[in-house]
Amino acid sequence: MVKVVITGTQHIRTPNLPRNSRHTLIRTKSFPTGRYPIEKLWKPLSSFMAWQPIRGGYEVIHSFNKIIYTNKPWFITFEDHTSLYSNPKNKLESTVYPILRNRLALDNCQKIIAMSDFAKFRITKNIENWDIAEKIKHKLTVIHPNFPIRVNHAKTYDEKQPLQLMFIGHHLARKGGIVALRVAKKAEKLGLPVKINIISGLGIGAGRPTDFPDQNKYAEDLKLLDLDNVNFHKSLPNQQVIDLLSQSHFQLMATLQDSYGFSLVEGFSVATPAITTNICALPELITHGKNGYLLELPLNESREWKNWLHGENLKTEEYWQILTGTYDYLAEAALEQIIKFLDRADKREHYEALSTGALAQAQNVNNAEKQNELFDQLYTTAAGLY
Repeated sequence: MVKVVITGTQHIRTPNLPRNSRHTLIRTKSFPTGRYPIEKLWKPLSSFMAWQPIRGGYEVIHSFNKIIYTNKPWFITFEDHTSLYSNPKNKLESTVYPILRNRLALDNCQKIIAMSDFAKFRITKNIENWDIAEKIKHKLTVIHPNFPIRVNHAKTYDEKQPLQLMFIGHHLARKGGIVALRVAKKAEKLGLPVKINIISGLGIGAGRPTDFPDQNKYAEDLKLLDLDNVNFHKSLPNQQVIDLLSQSHFQLMATLQDSYGFSLVEGFSVATPAITTNICALPELITHGKNGYLLELPLNESREWKNWLHGENLKTEEYWQILTGTYDYLAEAALEQIIKFLDRADKREHYEALSTGALAQAQNVNNAEKQNELFDQLYTTAAGLY
C-alpha cells in the first residue's frame, strides 16, 4: 500500500482521483491553515510549502493545477495551461516560474495528466518555445474525469409527460442558466410541454468568466425564475441532484466557458443526454445526435468562445449587446433542437438511442471503476521506482 499526498486545486480533485483506492490518499490542508494560506502572500510559495506537515511520511504526491518542488515521485493533473505557470505577472515571478516548470522535465515527475484532449491541446500549444517542450510532451497523457456509473440501461421517453430539462451551475450566466430561462420563456409562449429545473446559487456578474460585471443587466432574466414552467432550487444535496438528473430527459448547459463540464458526465452516469455548446472540451463529451446535441458558437484558435471580451471591454454596452444577443441565439438554437425532437415521429426510439449513447460515454470514457485501477497502478509503479 502506497501513501499518496493529494494537494493543489480542490474543486477538480474528486473526479480526477481513484474513488476506492487500495492505497492511502492523504488529503492535505493548506499551509498555514485558515483564510490566508501562504499562496495569498505570494502565489509561487505554494509550490514549495503547499501543505501542513504530515506524520508517518508518504511515497508519492499527486498535485492538481500546481507544480510541486519535491524529490518524491509525483504526478500533476491540470485543466488548462495557465496552471503550469505560463504567464508570470512580475519580474520576480518570472525568475521563479522557469525553475518550477523545469521540474516537469525531471525523472521524478512521472506523468503530466491533462483532463481532456482540449487541455492537452492548450498546453502543447503553450509550451512550443520551451526548451523542455519535447520532454513534457513525452509525459503528457489524457485521463478524463471519472464518476460512478449509477444505472445499467438506457432510459425511455414517455410522450404523455412534459419534456423535462435540467440546468446545474452556480455561475448562472456563464454556465447557461440565462439561456435556460429564456428557453423556458419562449417555450411557454409557444405552449410547448417543457419544464425546466434550475439548480444554481445564482452567482452572476463581476468576477465570473464571460459575465457582464453589472448584475442589474440580468434583472429581467432573473424574474423568469418565477415562470410556471421553471422549478428553481438554490441548492440540493448531491443525491437529490442525481435523482432529478435521472428524472430529466435532457441536461441543458449552454455554457460560454467551461474547462470540462462535470455535471454533464454526472448526467451520463444516469443515462441522461445533454444539450450543450461546442466550446473547449465539450465536443469530446457530446457527439451531436448520438448522446445529445451541440449548439454551435464561433470559436477562436484556442477553441474558446470567440466573442468573449476581457478587461475594460467587459464593462462596455457593446459587450452587453454581444452577450444578450448570444444568450438569445443559444436559446433559439436550443429551442429549435427541442422542437425538432418533439416533432419526430420516432422520438421514443431516438431518445432511447441518445440515452444509450450518454451511458456509453460514461462507461467507456468516464468510468470510475476503470480509472480507479489505472490510478492505483500508476501510484504502485511510481512508489516502486524510488
